[in-house]
Amino acid sequence: MKENIFLAHLLVFFIYFIGLYYLFKIIFLLTKNRLLSLLTALFYGINFTHIFQLYYLATFQDMAIFTFLCLSFYNLLKDKRISPIVFFILALLSKETAILFVPFLILFKLFFNKKISWKRLLPYIVLGIIFALIYQYSLRYVTTLDNYKINFNPRLIINNLMWYFLWSLGLPNFMPDYIISIFKPPISEFGKLIINFPNVKIFLYSLLIYFGILLVSIFVYLIENKKRIMEFFLITIFLLSGFLIFIGPIAFFQHKWMVRLALPLIFISFIQSFGISLLIENGQLKKMVGSFLIGLYIFINILGVSIHESSSTFQFESRITKNALKYLSNNKIEILKHKYIYFKDSDKKDFNPWGESKKLKVTLGDQNFIDHYFPGSKLKAVYGFEDKKIPKDAYIINSFDILLL
Repeated sequence: MKENIFLAHLLVFFIYFIGLYYLFKIIFLLTKNRLLSLLTALFYGINFTHIFQLYYLATFQDMAIFTFLCLSFYNLLKDKRISPIVFFILALLSKETAILFVPFLILFKLFFNKKISWKRLLPYIVLGIIFALIYQYSLRYVTTLDNYKINFNPRLIINNLMWYFLWSLGLPNFMPDYIISIFKPPISEFGKLIINFPNVKIFLYSLLIYFGILLVSIFVYLIENKKRIMEFFLITIFLLSGFLIFIGPIAFFQHKWMVRLALPLIFISFIQSFGISLLIENGQLKKMVGSFLIGLYIFINILGVSIHESSSTFQFESRITKNALKYLSNNKIEILKHKYIYFKDSDKKDFNPWGESKKLKVTLGDQNFIDHYFPGSKLKAVYGFEDKKIPKDAYIINSFDILLL
C-alpha cells in the first residue's frame, strides 16, 4: 500500500495562490498603490499561521473561503453582476463563516464606497440569511460539544479576542500556556522554554524589535505629516473593525485555534504593510528602515514556520500515521487471523506519555482506520485506556510500537 497526497496538497496551494493574486488585485484596485498591494500579499502570504491551513487537508475549507471571498469581492468592485454572487455562494458552501462577508460589505460601504448601492448588496444579505438558517441546524449539534458551547462570559470573550489579535501580530501559538493573565508575568516554565529553545528566544526578541521600530517609525512619520493622521486613523479603525467582524463569533467558544485567522489576518497584514509603505515612500532614511522591517518580517515568519512545525501536532500526527501504515502492513496477514486489534498501554504506573492508546484512538479515528488498512474485514479495535481487559482472539499491539516506531 502506498500513500501519495502530493496532488491534494498541490490543489490546496493552487487555490491559495489564486487567493493571494486576487488579494493583490483588490488592494491595487482600491489604492492604486503597487507597493502596498505587493507588501500586503507578501505579508499575508508568508505568515507562519498558514501552516495550520495548508499542512492539514481537513482545513482546506479555510483556504477555499479565503480565495472565493477574494474573487467575490474583486468582481463586486469591478461591477460584475453574476460572478461575485457565484463566488460568494462557493464561499458559503466552503465554511459557515463566509456569512460574515455580509457585515463586512456593509462596513466597507459605510466607510469607503458609497457607490455600492443597497440594491447591489441585497442578494448577499438574502444569501447570508438563507445560509445562516441552514447552518443553524448543524451548529445546534456542534455547540453541544464542550469546546464549542456558546459562552457569553465577558472574560472568555475578551481573552479570546486578545489572543487571536496577539497571534495575528506574531506571538507563537503556545504563549497562552505560559501567560495565564495579562496582569501577571509568565509562569516559571516560560524561562525554561527560553533556555531550552534558543530559536524561540530569537523569535520573540526579533518580534519585539520589529514592532518597536515599526510603531516608533510610524509615530515619527505622523508627527511630521499631521495632515495624514486622520486618514491613518480611519483606515486603522476600518481594518480593526474588519478583523473583529471575522473573528467575532469565534470569541464565544472555549476552543481557540490559529487556523481561524485565515480571514482576520488580512486586515492585520494590511495595517503593517500600510505603515511600512508610508516609510518607504518618504525619504531615504525611512526607506532603509522600511526595507529593514520587510527583511525582519520575512526572517520572523521563516523562523515561525519551523517553531510551529515542532510545537504543533502536524509532524507528530504524520509520524504516527506513517508508523501505523508500516506496522499494520508488515503484520497484516497475522492480524487478519484475529477478531480484534488490542492497543495495549504500558504497565508502569503514572507512565502515560502522549496518552498512548488514547492518542492512537484520536489519530487513527477510532474504528475508521480498519476500513482503510483492512478493507472488507470485520476486525474491531479495542483501546487499552478504555478497556484493561484484553478480548479473546485479539492481536495485541503495544501502543509504543506505533508511537515510537
